[in-house]
This record gives sequence, structure tokens and C-alpha cells, in this order.
Amino acid sequence: MRGGAPPTGTTIKIAVLANEFFDATLGRIGGFGWASSQVAHCLKDYAPRVEVVFLTGELQAAPGQTETTVHGTRLVLRRGSTLPDIRRTRAERPDLLLVIDYRPNYRLVCWALPKTPMIVWVRDPRPSEDVEKVDSLRIPGAEDTRPKGILQPDCSSLGTLARVGRWIGRPVLFASTASFLQDKLSRMIGMEVPDLSFLPNPIDLAPGVVRKSERPRVVSLARLDPYKRPWLCIELARRFPHVDFILAGHAHYEGQGAWNPNALPPNVQLVGHVDGPEKVRLLASAWVLVNTSIHEGLPVSMLEALACETPLLACVNPDGIVSRFGVYAGRFDETGLDAVPHLAAGLDRLLSDAALRERLGRDGRCWIEATHNRAAFLTSFHRLCARCGVHWNA
Repeated sequence: MRGGAPPTGTTIKIAVLANEFFDATLGRIGGFGWASSQVAHCLKDYAPRVEVVFLTGELQAAPGQTETTVHGTRLVLRRGSTLPDIRRTRAERPDLLLVIDYRPNYRLVCWALPKTPMIVWVRDPRPSEDVEKVDSLRIPGAEDTRPKGILQPDCSSLGTLARVGRWIGRPVLFASTASFLQDKLSRMIGMEVPDLSFLPNPIDLAPGVVRKSERPRVVSLARLDPYKRPWLCIELARRFPHVDFILAGHAHYEGQGAWNPNALPPNVQLVGHVDGPEKVRLLASAWVLVNTSIHEGLPVSMLEALACETPLLACVNPDGIVSRFGVYAGRFDETGLDAVPHLAAGLDRLLSDAALRERLGRDGRCWIEATHNRAAFLTSFHRLCARCGVHWNA
């Protein structure tokens, strides 16, 4: 590692370790991949002397391939053989390892770079009670089938990495988008985490002057997988035939254990994955963003909706932002169907009170612009790097 302030012309290399990269050709599109892609874009745009490389614990190279490129950034792929993978990782010689949450298959990369400072960007740590809650999930009409996509890997080995790091003098820092995750992280890894630094999400949506649709519009911005319980949106749509429900997101799973949309009400549209200006227009036109997931960390979709002055309706309340900028319907496990009357009451309240919607949306946008933005992310990240002994010109 190159410690201290770099001389003129020196480039700092930051390796971002993740399994998702917000690219459909590489698998899932979700919040973890969004985070890795945003780091690359932010540093490329605002820190020209910082080089970013993507590392992965999961994605395998095709025969004859060692890497690919995504978001203009090199992605070093796994080859399935331990020693070649270790050599390939060490050959990158990064100054810092930024870990997007944590998965057990990150271990090879983390141990291959035993002296490289590590920042873990905590996104959704799950202690045992959260694992049990998600494990209760069932698809209506298929209660005897375990839904796909709900298995949570054992991430307690992150505690071992942190403890060993302390013993050998390796800086291991934890940062997160929300303070309520600190206790969850401590319980997940089996050790107290006394310092969880704030590293905000770099929300970069610029909706300008927001204009809502003439006809009431409710948007869901989530994968159409069982974990997100999209069937609850469909049940809401049946109760509100005068409201357009737009579900934006692809299904990652197919077959038994996946959710298959059928017999949809005429006021429901499935529009697939949306991004860029199309996503901004959709969120800015919506009257409400609904989130029907059984569990969440701090969803990027909620923050993006608030950036577009769209209040929230959900069965989760991470860090209290739903009750602050919308309506929290309460916790409902398993299929979640018991939540429908409560979601309907919350939606009716939001749809029938324009002044309330406008105030919640306006307050939410002000909060995002002051808290979760690129400038705040870069300032916080630069400070964390300095604490690790990695200095670069901000």
C-alpha cells in the first residue's frame, strides 16, 4: 500500500468488491449493484487521480476470459481455481478495498489482500431475527413451496475478518447509509461495532420542477421476485380501480418458487427495468411510491422517490423514513396479505390529501438534497480513506 499523501501525478487504486454491478448481462439488478456502479461513476467524475477496479466473489470468467468492462470500469472475474484467483487479485495491488456489504464468497479476495485497508459499506446486515422473518415468506397459493431468492448466507465470517484485522494492524472500517443498521451489524457478526461511520447514498437524480400525473399514479420500483411481494401491489390495484399502478422491475427468478403474474387488473402495467431519464420521469409523475417487501435495509428506490417529491407507503420503516415522509402500514410477515387493508387505508389517506402529499414530497426532497447526494458521499468517503491512511486529492 502507498501510505501518506501521494506525490503529484500518483494514482490511488480503489478496488470495489461486489457480486452485483447494475448490469443485466451480469445478473441481478438491485441496490448492491447500484452502489458499486455509483462509486465508479462518482470517483471517475470527481476524483481523476483515483482508479477504480471491480473485484467479485461470485462472477466466473468464461474460458479464455479474465475480465470484462462494466460502467467503464474493469471487472476482474473469478476463474474457479483458488491459487490463480489469489495471484490475480494480488496483481491488482489496490491501495484500498471498498466492500459492498458482505458475502461469504468475498473471503478469498479479503484474505488475498491481508494488509490492504478495508472499508465495509454496510447495506443490509441481517441478524437471526431478520433471517427468520424473511424465511417466513410464502407466495399466496403456493404456501408449501419455498420461494426463490430468500436464502440468506451466513455472513458472520465478517467478524473474523475484523478481529484478525485488529490483531495484524489492518485498518477495517465500517460505514453505512443509516444508523439503525449498527446494532444489526453487531449482532450479525458476533462482535460490537462501536463506530459505524455515515456514508450516504450518492443519489444523483435531478427532476427539476416536478409535475404529477393527472390521473392518480402509484409506482413500485423493485424486482418482480417473491422477496418484494409484488402480489400486494396487485391486491391494492384491485381495491383502487381509478388509480394506475406501474410496477417497474424485472423478475430474476423463473419456475417453481417464483412469482408468476397472471390475471392482472386493467389498471396495472408491468414496464420492466427503467433507468436514467425514464426513471426520473416515472418517479416524478407518481403520487406515491409503494414498497411491499418483507424486509429492507435502506432502499435506494425510496430515496430516489423522495428526490422526486414522491411520498412513501410501505410495510417496512427503515430508520423511520417511511413514517417521516409517508405512511408506514406496519409489519406483516409470510405472504403479507394481512397488510392489504392497512396499505389500502394508507394509500387512501395519501391520495385524498393533496396538501399532505405535497408537504411530504417537498420535505423528502429537501432531506435527500441535504443528505444523500454525490458531494456528501465524496466528502464522507474521502474522510474514511484518510482514516485508513489512503490520501487522494478530493
